[in-house]
Amino acid sequence: MSRPWHARWILPIVAVVAGFAIWHQVRALDFRAVAPGMEFAVIRGEPWCRRGSAAIAVLRVDPGETRLRVRHQSNTAARRQPPTVVEWQRETGAPVVFNAGQYYPDHRYMGLLVSDGEVVSDRLHPEFKAALVAAPKAGGREARVLDLEREPLDPQSPGWGEVAQSFMLFDSSGTQRVRRSDRVANRTAVAEDREGRLLVIVTEGGYTLADLATLLQRAPLHLTHAMSMDGGLEAELVVATRGFRYASFGAWAENGDASSPGATTPLPTVITVEPR
Repeated sequence: MSRPWHARWILPIVAVVAGFAIWHQVRALDFRAVAPGMEFAVIRGEPWCRRGSAAIAVLRVDPGETRLRVRHQSNTAARRQPPTVVEWQRETGAPVVFNAGQYYPDHRYMGLLVSDGEVVSDRLHPEFKAALVAAPKAGGREARVLDLEREPLDPQSPGWGEVAQSFMLFDSSGTQRVRRSDRVANRTAVAEDREGRLLVIVTEGGYTLADLATLLQRAPLHLTHAMSMDGGLEAELVVATRGFRYASFGAWAENGDASSPGATTPLPTVITVEPR
């Protein structure tokens, strides 16, 4: 009879597989310029992908050449429900649209939200310790991912014209800021790299938050810290520039459903990236 594999043999094999995947990405990672200040690449999520495609879209953005805007449904024409990601792209004309953070069933945003200088939600979520910010009122870097444990925001006077609060994946010390869980879903994250660029990361398949954090820390993207936006069917990205098209619509809900309805999920809040 063959002996069952012992955990002490399985773990090194998993480590070797993960190491090979990362080594392969180092060799294969190739960003393509898709617009001024915007580059696009696809990385692989093995062995952390739990369901569906292991492809992960990465849009690298130079904040000095682009404008990041928070868009809220209150700024759009009256309608029965919020626009889908494709409708947002068509209505704004922005070359890049992706989902913002989490919201309540009545479409109120969970946390601080500032759109075009207007405070849409002044409810600072006590458990969300990250914020994607842009348009500084006092000057400085045009867009950042803030760790609110280190740089808190005043909801009455946030100091930024664009703010979308959510939660940290990992901080600049390398500490993961999410609990381990078996919940698997499509994910959207925004990170900073060592050169101060922003990276918008949207998975085509399902991941746990902890696995996504580990993947991004080990990927050859040179990230310093990252935050998570909304996940599940809301994890969506559209890139539509001259000569380049890409779209990803959340296909893996937390309940394990595998079917994707396409771009039908209403998104009350999105982030757009546009040329200056």
